[in-house]
Amino acid sequence: MTGHRSWTAERAARLTNPDTAQRAAEARAALEREEQGYWHTLTQLRRARQLTQAQLAKALGVSQAQVSRVENQTDLYLSTLRGYVQAMGGELELRAVFPDGKAASITIAELSSPEGAAPRASGSVPERTC
Repeated sequence: MTGHRSWTAERAARLTNPDTAQRAAEARAALEREEQGYWHTLTQLRRARQLTQAQLAKALGVSQAQVSRVENQTDLYLSTLRGYVQAMGGELELRAVFPDGKAASITIAELSSPEGAAPRASGSVPERTC
């Protein structure tokens, strides 16, 4: 056949094109951001830990209905959220991020300590508190 180009040659040309590589990298980054977004709700976090509401309720010493209410609330006490995360085997931390790029992580236990312990530095944050 005259004028026919092979599929393999076309594919190889597309894969070696710098624009295609850039678009592919951008698509991978977008997909990664999207996947991270899936773990932002309590329900999704519980499912990622392969727990049912009933299992989590038992660990918390509450009813399954209470776990459902917590997962569907739009506003929670930090102590409620801390208990939920601890029941899954985790530790809840807060992170304050400022416009200059500095950040400080604060564990919930530090919030309730009488001395008001200083936040732990994170990333490029200096050891002192803000």
